[in-house]
Amino acid sequence: MKKFRQELAECTEQQRVEIYHLWGLDGLSDKGPQKRPDILLKRITDPIAARFVWEHLTPDERQVLYRMLGHSARSGTPRDGIQKKSQLPAKAFEIILSSLKRHLLVWEQTVKVYTQPYYYSRSKNTATVEDVAQLYPFQESAEALYTVGKENFSAKSDRSQMPLEKILTANYQGYEFDTLTGRYGLNSGMYYPRTEMRLLLIDEMKQPNSIYEILQKLQPAQRDMLKWVCERGGKVSMQALREHTRYDDNTLFNALHPFEEYALAFDTFTAEGRVFFVPSDTYESIKKATTMKGPLVERNEFVPLAHPPQTIQAAEPAILYDMAIITGAIYQQTIEPTQAGKVPKRIATKIQPLLHGKRRQRYIDEDDLYLDMLFNTAQELGFIQLSRTSGDGIKPHYEPGAQMGKWSKLSLTEQAQLLLESWTQSFRWMDIVGANYRQWDPYTWNPIKSRSSIAEHLQDCIPGQWYSVASLLQKIWDKDPFELRPVHYNIRRDSSKSSVLRSKWDSSEGEYYMGLLSSSLYEFGLVSLGYEGQELSQTHEGKNPVAFMVTDLGSAVLSTQNKAKATAHTTHPTDSSPSQANGTRSLVLQPNFELLLLHTDMPTLYSLLPFAQVDQVNMVSRLTLTRNSLLRGMEAGLDIEKILHILAEGSQKEVPQNVAYTLRDWVKQYKDVKISQVMLFEVSSEAAADEILASRNLQKYHLRKLGPTLLIAGNDINLTDLRRAFEKEGVAVRITGDIVARPNRYATASSRYY
Repeated sequence: MKKFRQELAECTEQQRVEIYHLWGLDGLSDKGPQKRPDILLKRITDPIAARFVWEHLTPDERQVLYRMLGHSARSGTPRDGIQKKSQLPAKAFEIILSSLKRHLLVWEQTVKVYTQPYYYSRSKNTATVEDVAQLYPFQESAEALYTVGKENFSAKSDRSQMPLEKILTANYQGYEFDTLTGRYGLNSGMYYPRTEMRLLLIDEMKQPNSIYEILQKLQPAQRDMLKWVCERGGKVSMQALREHTRYDDNTLFNALHPFEEYALAFDTFTAEGRVFFVPSDTYESIKKATTMKGPLVERNEFVPLAHPPQTIQAAEPAILYDMAIITGAIYQQTIEPTQAGKVPKRIATKIQPLLHGKRRQRYIDEDDLYLDMLFNTAQELGFIQLSRTSGDGIKPHYEPGAQMGKWSKLSLTEQAQLLLESWTQSFRWMDIVGANYRQWDPYTWNPIKSRSSIAEHLQDCIPGQWYSVASLLQKIWDKDPFELRPVHYNIRRDSSKSSVLRSKWDSSEGEYYMGLLSSSLYEFGLVSLGYEGQELSQTHEGKNPVAFMVTDLGSAVLSTQNKAKATAHTTHPTDSSPSQANGTRSLVLQPNFELLLLHTDMPTLYSLLPFAQVDQVNMVSRLTLTRNSLLRGMEAGLDIEKILHILAEGSQKEVPQNVAYTLRDWVKQYKDVKISQVMLFEVSSEAAADEILASRNLQKYHLRKLGPTLLIAGNDINLTDLRRAFEKEGVAVRITGDIVARPNRYATASSRYY
C-alpha cells in the first residue's frame, strides 16, 4: 500500500509544482514556517481543497477518477474494468491515467489473482493464477475527493439546493458540530439531541444580531466578500468570485474556510460549475447583518399600546371563585384525602365541573392536579385544615381551619391580596409555562423568584391600559436576565447580555413569565389577556398572549403588596359583619329555595356555604337550599335561628314564608352529639387546681376546670412538655393508663411544583 508522503518525496520538482497547483497551493514557497509538503498533507484531507482539484481536471479525468473513489473500489479496481466502464479509447484512457498517476491522485500495482474452479462444474479445470493491473486511490485523499466528486455526478449532492439543516447533518459530524455550536454559544448547559441542537442553531443563525457578532470575528475583506455575494442574491460562480477578489487559489482557500467554519456560506459543484452560496434558510439574516453598523437594539418601550389587541380574554378571579367552591364542598360532604393526600376521584369528578381554573399537570397524561393544588393552598392560607383524630377507623377529613372566620369576612380584594402573598412564596403552587417553553440549563433554575419579580413590574402599569408582553419581557431582561439563575461558586456564566443568551432566555425565562401571565395572574383576576387573530379557542391552549392589561382588582392588590409582605401572615382584618357591595344587599332568596348572589360579595357568599348547596360561583352565583345542605349546616354548628338571620340580613326582601316554614320543619327531628378526646387531670386539692389554672406558664395548654379537683385539656398537647411545665411549677406528675400519641400519617409534605 503506497503512502502519499513517500510518493511525494520521490516526485520530480516539476511534478510537485503541478501537484501544489492542483491542490490550490499557488503562491506558497518553502521559506515560511511551514514547508509546502507539510501543508499539502493537510490539504489533501480537506473537501474545499479537493474542489480545486476537481476544477482543474477535465471531464474525462473526472469520470475515470470518480470510479476509483467509492468505498468498495478503494481496495483496488482492475484497470481493464475502469477502461471498459469509462468507454474511452485505449490511447485516451492511457493519457488520462498517466496524468492522474503523475499528480498522485491514483497509483497502479500488478497483483496476482487466483481463480478457483466452480465446485459443481463438470469441467476438470484447475486453479489459475494471472497478473492483473489494479488501480488504487491514495487513502489519505480518497474521502475528501469522493465527497466532492459526488457533487459532480449526483444532483442530490448539490449543496446549494439543500436546506441548512441537511448541510449540517451531512457535513458536521461529532466534534465538528460541537465546535460549530460552541462558536454560537449553544453548548454550555444545553442537553438536547443533535436533531434539536441543529434546529436551535438554525434559529440562532436567523437572528441578525447573532450573525453580526459572528461577522466581527472575520477579516474585513471576508466581510466585504460575503456582503458582495449577498448583494447578488446569495449565489455566485467561483470564477466571478475570483475576478472580484483577484485572489489566487491559496488565498481563496484561506478566505473560504472561515465561512464554512461558521456555516455562513459554502462552495459546491452544480450543473453550471463551482459556485459559492449562502443557504436560503439564513440568507435574509446574513444579508441584513452584512449591512449593520452595530447590533440592532429592539426598542420595546414599556408604555401603553395605542390600540387594544384583536382578541381579548377578560380577567376573572377564577381561583377565588374556586376557593369558595371547595369550601362549600367540605361543608356539604365529608372529604377524606387518600394516603397520597389527594381528593378521592369519585368526589373530584363531582367538584371539577364547577371549577374555573386551568388544568395542572407535571407530566404528560397525568391526572389533573388543579383541585389538589387548591386544597394545598387553602391549607397554607389556614382556612381549611385536616381534622386531627386518633379514633380507630376514623380517617382525617377536610374541615374549616382556624382562619376560616377571618377569611370568610374578607372582600374579594383582601382575599386576592393574601392569595398573591401566599403565591409568591409557595412551593406547592403549580404555574403553567408558556406554549414554547424550552429549558436550557435546569441545574441553575430557580423559577419561584419570577413571581415576586413580575408582580413588582406590574405595579408600574396603568390600570385599564394595554401593554405588549414583549415590552414587559424587555423590562425584566434589562433589569436582570439572571434573576432566576442564582450564582454558583461565585461565578456567573454567560454574564454578557448577548443575542445568543437572549435567544435562550426568551425560550426559557421569557416563556415562564408568559406562563405566569396567562395562568396564575390571569386566574387571580389581576390581568386580562390579549391575543392575535380574530378567533381563539376558549382555553387559548397552544398560544401565548401578545398583550395584557392590569385590572382594577389587580391595581388594588398590587398597590398593597408591599404592605402585605410587611404584615405577618396570620394578621388579617378584624372580624366584621358580612360586607355588602356598594351598601346594597346582593342576595335574592326565591320561593323555590334558590339563592342568587347578583354580584361578587364574598362575605355573603361564605356565610351561605355552610348550609347551601353550590350550583355556580361567578360574578352571579347560584346556590340551593336543600334538606341535606341545611342539616350539614346544623352539623357545622349553626342553628335554625342563625341560618334565618343570615338569610334575612343578606336578602333584598324578607325570607319567603314557605321557605322559613320548610326550613324549620326540616330541622325539627335533627339531633347531634359531639365527641372529643381529652386528657383528664386529678389534682390533689381544689386550691392546687386554682393555682394551676392561674399559672401563666400553663395557660398555653388551655386547661379547663371540670370539677373542684378535675381539670381537662385537649389531646393535641405535647405530654412531655406539659409534664416538664408541671414539674417547674412544683407539681408532681403521676401518669396512669396508656396514653397513645396521635398518628399523623396524612401530614402533607412540602413539594416543589413548577
